[in-house]
Amino acid sequence: MNIITTHTDHTTAVDTAGGTEALVLNCMDHRLVGAVSDYLEGRGLRGRYDQITLAGGAIGVMSDQTSDWAKTFWQHVALARKLHGIRKIIVIDHRDCGACKLFVRSDCAEDRDRELATHMKWMEALADEVKTREPGLEVEMLLMDLDGSVEQLDV
Repeated sequence: MNIITTHTDHTTAVDTAGGTEALVLNCMDHRLVGAVSDYLEGRGLRGRYDQITLAGGAIGVMSDQTSDWAKTFWQHVALARKLHGIRKIIVIDHRDCGACKLFVRSDCAEDRDRELATHMKWMEALADEVKTREPGLEVEMLLMDLDGSVEQLDV
C-alpha cells in the first residue's frame, strides 16, 4: 500500500502566545463555512483566531437545551486565553438558522426584524455572561446573511 502525504501551509506564522486575536464562535451550518472563513480573512485575521463551531452559535451556548455545549465553550474560552492570549470573542450567528428554529421557535426566520431581535437577545445574554466569566474580554457580535454579508450588532 502506498501512502501519499501532501502538506500545504496556508497559515500565517504567529507566535503561540499573543499572536491570536480572538476566539470565533460560529454556527455549524455548512452553507456558511466558506463565507465565515472569507469574512475573517478579509479582516486580516487569517491564522490569528481560534475557532469553535456549535449549532446556533450564541444560541448553542446559552440555550438550556445545550448546557453541555456551554461547558465545552467556556472551557475553550479559558484555554484560548491561557494558551493564545485572545483579547476578544467574535460571535457570528446567521440568518435562517436551523438551530434557532429548533431551540427557540420554529418561525424564527419568517420575519427579518423578529429574527434579528431573537439573535440579539441570545447574543446579549452571551455578552453579559462573557463579562461575568471572563472579565476583560471584548465581545463582537455579528449576524451573517446567507449571501455572506455581515451586520455588526451593538450589544
